[in-house]
Amino acid sequence: MERKNSIPTIVYFNFVLLFLILIAIFFPEIRSSVAKIFATPKPVSASKQNQAIQLQNSFHNVYRVAQSYVVSIRTKKTEMIFHPYAFGEAHDERLSSLGSGFIIDERGFVVTNYHVIQNAEIIEIIMPDGKIYPARYVGSHERADIALLKIPSDEVFEPAFLGNSDEVEVGDWAIAVGSPYGLEKTFTVGVVSTKSREDLDETGQTHIQTDTTINPGSSGGPLLNIYGEVIGINRMIRGGNGMNSGIGFAIPINYVKKVLRQIEQNVGQNIRPATLGVMATAPVPDHRKSLGIPLEAVGVLVYDIEPGSSAEKAGLRRYDFILQANGIKIRNINDLREQVGLVGLGGVLRLKIFREAQSLELSVPLVEVVYRTGK
Repeated sequence: MERKNSIPTIVYFNFVLLFLILIAIFFPEIRSSVAKIFATPKPVSASKQNQAIQLQNSFHNVYRVAQSYVVSIRTKKTEMIFHPYAFGEAHDERLSSLGSGFIIDERGFVVTNYHVIQNAEIIEIIMPDGKIYPARYVGSHERADIALLKIPSDEVFEPAFLGNSDEVEVGDWAIAVGSPYGLEKTFTVGVVSTKSREDLDETGQTHIQTDTTINPGSSGGPLLNIYGEVIGINRMIRGGNGMNSGIGFAIPINYVKKVLRQIEQNVGQNIRPATLGVMATAPVPDHRKSLGIPLEAVGVLVYDIEPGSSAEKAGLRRYDFILQANGIKIRNINDLREQVGLVGLGGVLRLKIFREAQSLELSVPLVEVVYRTGK
């Protein structure tokens, strides 16, 4: 039987490869055309975009640092759901919502907004790697809108770097990392629009205003500077239908530090809002002269006191000039409101006042006001 010789496939492959190499050597214009097909030229060269590339790399650096300590906060609570088409019919349903937070201590302490965990039956912390921990409630401050949680683990965690919000300037880069609409690890960039926006709500505390995109679910996450330091906690937005319109607000981190010290002194409690019960203002020159208040003295003048209030019960009087509260100089009514807010219901506010040409000190327990109703 005659035996047929077959040429292996690899031989054909080598012939084709050799043919292509010869074409590339002897016909360079063809080689150039092929190279252009597979090349990925950039419309603008890197040398012309040097500054932009450096800034882009700066954002990369901030994100790499932040993603290690920014967490998602998932809460669950039971709510009554009414049937949309059957009047009076309802059933209980456990609903979930998602917010943000960040680790502030290597032992696993996590800070977020109070409204993120308010009335929650179950609180879970979702780590950057997807691992889920049941959170332990440490304490909260209702008016300041800050809550402290603990990851129940002996692991060592990567904490955030807390900056100095007093050094923030309008125009500084402002970077937010959080979980808007449940989209974890979202990174948005803007600038500081105003560094001390006041009177946004009943808290009276100042906020950092930014045009950085903040949406539902971003609450509790960090606002960062270009160095990767936390300068605030993202708290609220101002826009129609609850959507971002370029106006967002963050609680300055220096104020957060003060609130956390109060929470540490009241572990397991929610520090509730309190009022002092005074109406006060900066004195005009005539007031200073008639009351003997030195021209150089800085403070606020009490011109009315609410009946039954903490101030009345502690002996504060009309025309008292408040110089300090808890050792902090009072420059205006917002400074006084801030100190009252920090102490909270059940705490003691220590005042230094000027009355009848004398300096006095008063301890004011902040109690719940019981309003008297007439018949």
